[in-house]
Amino acid sequence: MGLLQRFRRRRTGQRAATRPVRARRRVPTFREMQAKMRTERAEARLMATEAKIHHEAEQHRRGGRHIQ
Repeated sequence: MGLLQRFRRRRTGQRAATRPVRARRRVPTFREMQAKMRTERAEARLMATEAKIHHEAEQHRRGGRHIQ
């Protein structure tokens, strides 16, 4: 039994040594990058729309423009 336990210990030691290799950053796929870009564009449009709404509301409060 002592011989088998020694091999088990060695194997776990080798696994521990390979962990930093797995810790490398994974390169995103083309599909993931496209999804990220779509999301960023949608967020930018949303922020622009929100800024426009606040600007128009401010003009309306000041009496500069009547919204129909």
